[in-house]
Amino acid sequence: MFSIIWFPAIISISAGYFFMSVAPLSTQFMSLFGIGYAGLSLFLSGLLWSHSLVQLPAGLILDKIGVYRGFLIAIAIAANCLPFLAPDNPMLATALRFMAGLSSGTLFLAGVKVTGMLAPPEKVAQAQGIQGAAFCLGTMLPFVTLPYLGEQAWRFSYLIPAALAVTVTALSLFLPARIRKNSGASSGSLGNLLHALGTVSTSVPIWALGMFHGLSYGTLNNLGQWLPSILADMDETSTAMTWSLATGFVLLAGTLGRAYGSMLLRWFSRSWITNTAVLAIGILYIALGLTGHPGIGLAVGMSLAILGGSNYGSIFSLTGSVMPPVYLATAAGFMNMIANIANVMLTLVLGTVREYTGSFSMALCATGIFALLVWLAGKRILNGLQRQ
Repeated sequence: MFSIIWFPAIISISAGYFFMSVAPLSTQFMSLFGIGYAGLSLFLSGLLWSHSLVQLPAGLILDKIGVYRGFLIAIAIAANCLPFLAPDNPMLATALRFMAGLSSGTLFLAGVKVTGMLAPPEKVAQAQGIQGAAFCLGTMLPFVTLPYLGEQAWRFSYLIPAALAVTVTALSLFLPARIRKNSGASSGSLGNLLHALGTVSTSVPIWALGMFHGLSYGTLNNLGQWLPSILADMDETSTAMTWSLATGFVLLAGTLGRAYGSMLLRWFSRSWITNTAVLAIGILYIALGLTGHPGIGLAVGMSLAILGGSNYGSIFSLTGSVMPPVYLATAAGFMNMIANIANVMLTLVLGTVREYTGSFSMALCATGIFALLVWLAGKRILNGLQRQ
């Protein structure tokens, strides 16, 4: 298994670090830029929007020009270095976060495609679960490193991702020759691209999987972005920085959920795992919104992380069963785009509601209700995929 997932795992750890390199230092960045929670949500969403919107074009690019060429194009080291030209300028920082999101989105899909190329069919779900766990591990690492680097730790939130990008590029030279020389689809005409896009974008199951993935992956991401602040609000004597390490362990739980979620396939179907996880996520969001005790909030957050991670392999393997292999990256990209748009909207809603109401409660309860509605609308669609 190591020979299959080592490179996708490294890509995913790097992309995950990109994602969470700001959240543990939210108070430093708010002070540096002179902004509040609403401004912070816009800064955070710079990477999330581009990561979301690049999913489909990145999938098309990787399918057509080959995964290794697409990977090399995606390395954007400058996006993590140029903020030092004007470190207290939030507009420049947000624009460069947008650039970093283009990189992370393409890198993640490159990992998905390399996994699909290297893993035998019977191990795809397990390999994708491990790759997803590596991404989640990457999101945890900033919480156990950056808060302990002092008052200027925000500088390392740029420098460490840049160093990771250089490292990944060097390690890519050790990929099997058939991956590095992969040239993609033989035909790259506009007609074929439009046909692939039309086939994927009109698939109801792909839309359903995208929304379910958005509520699962989006939950993991937003626990990282906002759980320290949510818990600090519950414990009025502390700050978000105080809860950074606890949030790191919550994301570690999500990592383990992704790594071992595919083992549930021994006893349960992929559709049952995904449906049950999203149903429970909806209920737990409401519980998190209603509780005012930080200990209970931390326990609920831990449960949300485990559920959000446990159905990762199931969702991606179901996506692979919807479309022919030639559309794998395009289908995964479109599904991921839907999921990431749901994720970025959740980030904006949580930050904006907190800014103008003084509490996350209303936004958390509304998210829970929305998750339950998505579950009601999509459960039969996923059950139908399982029978195919």
